[in-house]
Amino acid sequence: MMRRPGHPRARARSAIQARASLLRAAAPVPSPSEIMGLVLDRRFAVEYQPVVDLQTGETIGHEALARFFDARGRPVPPAGVFARLHEDPPSLLQVELETKRLHVEHAPAGALYVNIDPDSYHEDRATGGTTLLDALAASGSPVVVEAIEARTSVGARRGRALLRAVRARGLGVALDDVGAPDTLLSLEALIDLDVLKLDRSWLDRAGNPRERAVLEALASLARRLDTRTVLEGIETASHLALARAVGVDAVQGFLFRDRFLSSAAA
Repeated sequence: MMRRPGHPRARARSAIQARASLLRAAAPVPSPSEIMGLVLDRRFAVEYQPVVDLQTGETIGHEALARFFDARGRPVPPAGVFARLHEDPPSLLQVELETKRLHVEHAPAGALYVNIDPDSYHEDRATGGTTLLDALAASGSPVVVEAIEARTSVGARRGRALLRAVRARGLGVALDDVGAPDTLLSLEALIDLDVLKLDRSWLDRAGNPRERAVLEALASLARRLDTRTVLEGIETASHLALARAVGVDAVQGFLFRDRFLSSAAA
């Protein structure tokens, strides 16, 4: 059953403090086999974070994010879970598949943004399957697949292969974490996108005039390509003001925590 996690919080309460509290309570990242046990025990959930249109302030979609919990109910950092799963590609694929099925099953109305790791898609194809994209294609909501920005040339090639397959299925295409440190930006990928999701690190770097110029150029290029832009990591009113100033279309982040939705695996 979908639910709002707690009562709406006053805007005066710092979203940054809320995130820090969650991180302090987090459990250590388990091994790949322990992660598989966690998933088999159904100790995972989905959190839907709203994508908010800057012009209207309305929620125009949700990004589905996996959440994991240890036997004591403590949250396990999702980034650490997926990083650890790269040590075991078959487990990575299985966890991706289980979480994506949950994301689709409880999706709220509107566009559904989901992340797919190009390595899990590669593992799916290597075993002769299309299970990941099959699960997403079964959604009753419009689906936008977010490919993660690559950190290696191999990752960039796999990311492009994923985006081509997503487009062939008639699903929406987004590039996630654009501009994140130590990532590679594919100009080929930029040409055929529906959504460009700008990494939260721009919020800290935009004070540098040269960094700000690049951010504004990306937003301008996206408009010329008829590609929607989303700036991630919005936590304060000043972040929101920056998003408006650089000309992005939509935003996402803890500033809108009162609109978050969640559902647990049963």
